[in-house]
Amino acid sequence: MDRPTVTTARAAEIVGIGYEGFRSYLKRGLGGRVGMLPGFHKPGGDTFDDPAPRAKWKRFNVSDLCLFRVAKLLMDAGFSFEAANSVVSRHEHWAAFTYDSAPVHRMLAIWPPYGDHIVYEPDQLELLKKALEAAPEIVTLINLGAAHEHVLVALKETVMTVDAEQ
Repeated sequence: MDRPTVTTARAAEIVGIGYEGFRSYLKRGLGGRVGMLPGFHKPGGDTFDDPAPRAKWKRFNVSDLCLFRVAKLLMDAGFSFEAANSVVSRHEHWAAFTYDSAPVHRMLAIWPPYGDHIVYEPDQLELLKKALEAAPEIVTLINLGAAHEHVLVALKETVMTVDAEQ
């Protein structure tokens, strides 16, 4: 399977964050270690694992971009960086974006202030409807499939731009 990647500057554009802001989020640990192997250390060696491993990355793939886009949407909805990052730094969310061959319109339901959340699969939307009818508190909904679609469209535009330049 072809796994396109983009530069940091293009990743910031796709996610919808300014370049400096995007770099700042990466330095703060956006995405944590999700999708990465645990650190390996020689016996008796330093066991330090960088809390912001993506801060030094120069290329980002679809899964990274989808997670970063969801984090941006959560922050736009009023959640703190820490709450948004705790949601996108979960292996199951990374795995869904990694293994889906096309956008799947899962719904992320998240409650303020700390980011307690549930992901509803497409066949569980009736459960989501019932939960929303029964819950008097505020719930933010994010369509994870729409975030995935946004990233794929932007990547396609990137490829078309590169092809036109060549």
